[in-house]
Formats: sequence, structure tokens, C-alpha cells
Amino acid sequence: MNLQSNGLSVQWYLKSKPVGKVRRRVQEMKNPSVSLVSGDIDLSHNESTRLAMDALLNQGLDMYQEVLAGEGEVDFLSKEEKGYILENTTDLSTSSLCGTESDDQAEGSTTSSQTDTCCPSVSESEPPGLDHGWPAEDWSYRLQGEPSVEVYFQSDRAASMKDLLREFISKATMVLAIVMDTFSDVEMFCDILEATRKRNVLVYLLLDHINLQVFVNMCEMLQINSNHLTKMSVRSIQGETYCAKSGRKVTGQIKEKFMIIDCTSVLAGSYSFTWLSWQVHRSLAVLFKGSAVEPFDLEFRKLYASSKPVPAFLSVATEFNLTRPLITHQAAATSTPLTNLPCPSPGTTTQNRNFNNQAMVQPTTTVQLRYSSQTPTVQPTTTSQQRHP
Repeated sequence: MNLQSNGLSVQWYLKSKPVGKVRRRVQEMKNPSVSLVSGDIDLSHNESTRLAMDALLNQGLDMYQEVLAGEGEVDFLSKEEKGYILENTTDLSTSSLCGTESDDQAEGSTTSSQTDTCCPSVSESEPPGLDHGWPAEDWSYRLQGEPSVEVYFQSDRAASMKDLLREFISKATMVLAIVMDTFSDVEMFCDILEATRKRNVLVYLLLDHINLQVFVNMCEMLQINSNHLTKMSVRSIQGETYCAKSGRKVTGQIKEKFMIIDCTSVLAGSYSFTWLSWQVHRSLAVLFKGSAVEPFDLEFRKLYASSKPVPAFLSVATEFNLTRPLITHQAAATSTPLTNLPCPSPGTTTQNRNFNNQAMVQPTTTVQLRYSSQTPTVQPTTTSQQRHP
């Protein structure tokens, strides 16, 4: 039987409809009569959500909803997420990010929509070197003692979170490495510029690519240009990129926010360099010291290697001979190699020896950290044990 009713096949209507992976789980949670079988969490790939996401990138919101209906899956994107994706989707022609791999895969693929998402993460171009050098080799973290962690909540402090960060900026003597989503606080900017002028502190500033214009507008308002940033490197950084088979892609933002001070301490948290962050929003900061600094050092180098220069703030380091590294390559046989990361070239200073001595100051709070290629895991401990990264 193949009767037509309102343009729909009765035979098609009567057959069982697919139920997506997430929708099935939602139904189980809503139905108290369903017996839940305990077991490992399902971390397998959800092909239905990938197909819907590709449809959104390629053909818009209507096709996205149509694919979800056909796959029997729930709408997994919020209104804000859909808006971000639609506003920031770009074509293959606007970037070579997915070019080579997408073309290669397209030649060997079938007409089926069940294809892998193209999202190469390794660039063939050489990563940029750290313009002003770096005050610590990877091996030097072994000399900095036990890792320590202190947590600060804005509501718990008599002074604001902004004052806490300003205090640490004022103590910097060699380098400040900052990763930030939004930067519009003029007073913080003056603190950083003062550090470069009065104490010859070298500054690396990585800003989120979407909010970069906020910082540029602030500098234009203050009439500050690259001539005032002789010891400061300003670059933009993106998040991860989701790339559909067609080459249409969307790139995320930087949500990591941290500041490395002299490679001996790190302030990471939920704060931004904005007035609203200090005065209205509630934020927290976590202070890492000792060998706990190492994961942030490695992460910053990876971010810097994938960053892009900002035309308005091109580095003038070569004019002032600031490309000379701050320390030498020592103990090469015992150091952990930093794959595909820029490393300083030979050079020795007395300041570097003082840096290692100062790093031996014992922290007040002791924790154990397990290092991975992503983020450190902090586990409290009641005893102090010597651990090396």
C-alpha cells in the first residue's frame, strides 16, 4: 500500500522513526519506568550531530532543523551558539586552513554525507619565534621546588581582583606573558607599559581574535602605536576550528586567561582586563608557583606558535636588538624536548642565575600535580614529596 495523504506516504509515516543518541537518553531520563543499566559513560562519536552541524554551516538554520528531524535527534545548540556560528562561518576561499586536506579527502570520498569532518590542526608554515627571548628553559622548572596553588575569589578580598593582578605586574622584572579574551582597561595597560619602560620587562600579549578590535580601539583613543611598544609583542589568537567537508568552517574564541610572571608564577582565572570584570562580574584567580608553572609555559608557547601578528602593532624588536635570549641552552641531554615549539638561542646573563636562585622560595600551600599535554590536574596532599615534572 502506498496511499498519499497530504503529500505524505502512509507507508513512510507508519514505519518506525529513528531516535538519535541524545534524544534516546533524554527519553530514558524522563521515564521513571525505564531501568537504567549502570556502566561506563558513552563517549562515542555522534554522527547525527555532525551531520546537523555540517548542514548548518553549508545551508543554514532550516536545513539544520531538517537534518535533526530526519535523524531523530534533539536540538543541541542554543540560540546564542547558532548566532555565533552563523555570524562567524567562512568559506574555504577565505582561508587555506582546510584547503589541502579537504581537496585530498574529496577526491576519495563517496557521495554519502557520512564523511569525516575536515579540521587539520598542523600548519606547514614555520612557527614564529619568541621575539624577545624567554627567561627559562624547560629544565629550569626542576629547580623551582614543589608546586603550590592558592585560590582567590573576588568576594573574599578586601582589595579587588584588579589590585591583585596589578601587584603581580608591578613585581615582574623580566617577562610578562599574557593570554586574554578582552583588554580595555587603561590603567592595567599603563601598568604594563610602565613595566617595559622602567624595568625593561619584556611583554608578550596574546588577544582573542574577535575581541582584538577592543584593544586596538583603546590604543587609538590613547594615541598609542607600535613606537610606544618597543618591548611588547601583540598578537591575535584563535580557538579551535570546526571545518565541514565542503570547506565551510567556524573558528572559536580563546577562553583561556592567564598571566605568566617571570616564569616563576602564573595567575589564571575567569577575569578579563575590563572595568566590568573588576567592578560588576564575579571572578576568581588561581596562583600557581614552582614547577606548576611549566604546563602554562608550554601552553603559552603553543598558543604563540599559532598566533598571528597584528598589523597595527608590528614588533620592532630587531631595531633594539631584543631578539637575544635571556639564558643559554644548558643540560640539553636532560631537558624535555619541546616539539615544534620555538626555543631560545645561546646567550648567558647574570640575571638568569639570580632568577634561578629566587625561584627556590618555598610556597605556602603544597599540592601534587599530574601533567598532561592539555591542562594540569591538581590533587591536594598532606605530605610534601619531591616531584619533578
